[in-house]
Amino acid sequence: MSEMNLVTVRRLPSPRDRRRALGLAMAARRRIVTEPRSPGRAWINGREVGARQARFEHLGRSYD
Repeated sequence: MSEMNLVTVRRLPSPRDRRRALGLAMAARRRIVTEPRSPGRAWINGREVGARQARFEHLGRSYD
């Protein structure tokens, strides 16, 4: 029998598993909306955008 003729039976998640997954997704979404996030930093061509910080100056140098 070739592999093309084999039937693969895939079990669907139980309703309890689907509810749990949905609950986890909803909780994650709430955390994204309600928790404050750090502003982060942006870099263009190895230079920090915004306020310059001396501790990151070495990233602007080229070592080629």
